[in-house]
Amino acid sequence: MRSVLGSTRRPDITFHQSGKIDITARVSNAIGLQDGDVIDLAEDRGEYYLYVRVKACDAVGKHEGRCRSTKHCKGGSRNFRAYSKRLCNFVLSLSGGQGKVRVPAGKGEHIPSLGEAINIIVRCNIIN
Repeated sequence: MRSVLGSTRRPDITFHQSGKIDITARVSNAIGLQDGDVIDLAEDRGEYYLYVRVKACDAVGKHEGRCRSTKHCKGGSRNFRAYSKRLCNFVLSLSGGQGKVRVPAGKGEHIPSLGEAINIIVRCNIIN
């Protein structure tokens, strides 16, 4: 017998080979992401963390990894999209993914040197 659904775990962040990064509301709420913030990845002892590197109010000029809301409505959307070819290539190389990598995220936490951050599990590519 074979399951129709397979894995029922849904990804929290999707990294595309084109440089597009899709971030779910759960992740954006955990790190306090706002429209116009710039994201980055940090590595600490084999763990990878997504965090806000530059807040929107401090971001002057063009930045790689700047997040924009995916929906432009009155209340806004908590789902975000960013573009960074370097971040995507880095995660693709870690996970061995081809085309795109859909990864789960852990629990948000406060890291003194980064601020609010969330652990991403780059070696777990969720394939649906």
